[in-house]
Amino acid sequence: MRLRPTEAIHCAALAVLTSLGILLWPRLAEPVAMLAGYAGLALLVGVMVLIAPREDRLPPLATFVVDFYPAAFLPLLFNTLEPLIQALRGGPRDAWLIAADRFLFGVDVTVWAQRLVRPWLSDLLYGFYSTYYFISLTLCLVLWLRNRATARRFVFTLMVVYYVSWTGYFIIPALGPRFAQAAEYTVSLTTTPIARTINDTINNMEKTKFDVFPSGHTMISVAVLIVAWRRARDVFWVLLPIATGLVISTVYCRYHYVIDVIAGMTLAFVTVPIGDGIYDRLMSRTAAAPAAARREPRRAYNAFS
Repeated sequence: MRLRPTEAIHCAALAVLTSLGILLWPRLAEPVAMLAGYAGLALLVGVMVLIAPREDRLPPLATFVVDFYPAAFLPLLFNTLEPLIQALRGGPRDAWLIAADRFLFGVDVTVWAQRLVRPWLSDLLYGFYSTYYFISLTLCLVLWLRNRATARRFVFTLMVVYYVSWTGYFIIPALGPRFAQAAEYTVSLTTTPIARTINDTINNMEKTKFDVFPSGHTMISVAVLIVAWRRARDVFWVLLPIATGLVISTVYCRYHYVIDVIAGMTLAFVTVPIGDGIYDRLMSRTAAAPAAARREPRRAYNAFS
């Protein structure tokens, strides 16, 4: 049975993380629970592997679940990363990123930006920041309603973008300005109920805090805009101001250094075509295999005729 590209990349990710969990077992606080979690996620992917080939016979809701289950799968997997990052890399490397911002701009940008803080602006930009998952889901849904093949290609490419950003977290683990430079801030961003609620919700939901370089929020936002420009130009114009506000919010809200944003933008433009290319190659191989199997009896027959 050949895997769809989406299940194939999830299996590869689970294999890598499980191997890391086994390798780093002595350094992990709860290795058994982590590996059990990966086994559960692998079971979920296995169910999708069995169901996906029957998608033409599934009811619409089941088909929707098969195509959109990564929206639940990814956050669950993401929240397992921090123990592995700490066990493999030790403490954060925020000093590297702070030095990069100072080299490029001559200041600590998030500290300098305190002069721009206004309660209404904090509410607005925290609101933009919270759209991270929703802008990609919006484009996925629009594409799915218009052309499911295009939507599945986009979902796979998003997975590539996510996994590349996660790789960066292992290479340069960092906590971000909100933690590393907390003592330097004299102006609070969370003086209103809206800003405070969004900030607290994000802090409680995200168990992995070593998620700074590159900026995943920027990578996903730019990737969504790239695909929307190509595949759904009308949606691009709707998402453009939201994605722009989201990118700005990553620095204003002190989640990221500017170097993270620059890296995220750059990697998005590199990763999207790579993801699309991998998907097309995998799909062509999947389509070629049944065709070759169907031709095989005819070749055998001709050889002996």
